[in-house]
Amino acid sequence: MNQANSKILIITLEPIGDKMAGPAIRALEIGKRLATEFPTTVLSPVKSEGSFAAAQNLPAGMKLVQGAGKKLVAQLALSATAIFVQANVLKPFPFLASMGKHLIVDLYDPYLFSVLVQYKDDPVQAGSSYRLMHQVLEAHMTRADFTVCASERQRDYWLGRFCALGRVSPKVYAIDRSLRKLIDVVPYGVPEEAPRRIPGRGLRDRLPSLGNAPVLLWGGGIWDWFDPLTVIKAVKACLPRIPDLKLVFMGTKSPNPKVPVMDMTEKARALAGELSLTDESVFFLDGWVPYEERSSYLLDATIAVSAHFDLPETRFSFRTRILDYFWCGLPILTTRGDQLADMIDNRAGLSLPYEDVEAWQKAIEGILLSPQQELLESMKKGSLELGGEFLWDKNVEPLRKFLREPHHLPDFEKVTMPNLFERAHAVYRRGGQELILKRSAELFGDILKS
Repeated sequence: MNQANSKILIITLEPIGDKMAGPAIRALEIGKRLATEFPTTVLSPVKSEGSFAAAQNLPAGMKLVQGAGKKLVAQLALSATAIFVQANVLKPFPFLASMGKHLIVDLYDPYLFSVLVQYKDDPVQAGSSYRLMHQVLEAHMTRADFTVCASERQRDYWLGRFCALGRVSPKVYAIDRSLRKLIDVVPYGVPEEAPRRIPGRGLRDRLPSLGNAPVLLWGGGIWDWFDPLTVIKAVKACLPRIPDLKLVFMGTKSPNPKVPVMDMTEKARALAGELSLTDESVFFLDGWVPYEERSSYLLDATIAVSAHFDLPETRFSFRTRILDYFWCGLPILTTRGDQLADMIDNRAGLSLPYEDVEAWQKAIEGILLSPQQELLESMKKGSLELGGEFLWDKNVEPLRKFLREPHHLPDFEKVTMPNLFERAHAVYRRGGQELILKRSAELFGDILKS
């Protein structure tokens, strides 16, 4: 099949509209880039409220479908040659894996680690959710013809999982020894166009009390695997030297109505209240900032922040908000431990120890009180340079490559013990009759054990 015959359907379960979380943004932006070469439909089963401004800028080869039911999903899938799904889509739409289409699965979010964090205080819900998501994920991994993740570190993790499942079989290895035809890297990306301010729609417009004060911006939701508490405490510690310092949390409620407000959001609000910082030095914006307005908020910030705990989720994460920080050329303070933090450190900002209030205080003061603000400008430059390494158009090249020459992987076969004939044949191939005689006792012993 050549590229002229490839038609792709991209499905996310997240709402696509004025307000979007990372998975929906990723589906939309990947769709925009692929549509310049392949007819592309991006679909969400969630009906979007209001008009979606970004839809006005869709390329000619792209369609956006919102609020689709199973019947429409099936119709669109039948007309596609390839289906790109995020790693929870087969749960409501299992038939997609049985249509003979080229199935691509997006593994950019290793969400099992997030489940462990989110339900850590509820053993019943933790066990149920983990087992369910584990089975859902396995169904996607064993049915996919091609998978993508967000980084080489993630790819190491997923290759390990594929090996444990038995998906890295001799048959798959024979197709491609690099295993890039099984799983490749498509990072979260940065738009090619420069960020812009929308007059009257920025952060300082929404919060006039910020004035010209230095602002630390937390550019997304406050999920349970994040550590806003250390940053709030650091702001309190900085006030004697930087009395007008402000910290703003840009999102407190996911645009997906199925995602509840998480415990850490409430803990952050409670701590800010206990320290008498709420609406004075620390601000929580209710809801979610519209996608098309996010750059206006980011460009009003002085420093972007992101903090998290020492967790497996941290090591294998790929923080989507960090890419927006790069895009807008913001200096970044973040906790160490993930791949992006390694790239940021001493280039676009600093990566700091886990839960270290003093380190955060020193970092904030060191940047904002630096003479001539040379450090701030150097970090801005480094952030923009890193953004140039993650342009969406460049990131999607592995998907283009697959769609130009799509393939089906061999059907998944559960790994079982070889029978006596298979083992004897393998021993014979290695050493002939002599080795068979030497190994006969072992072979028959295994039969008796079984």
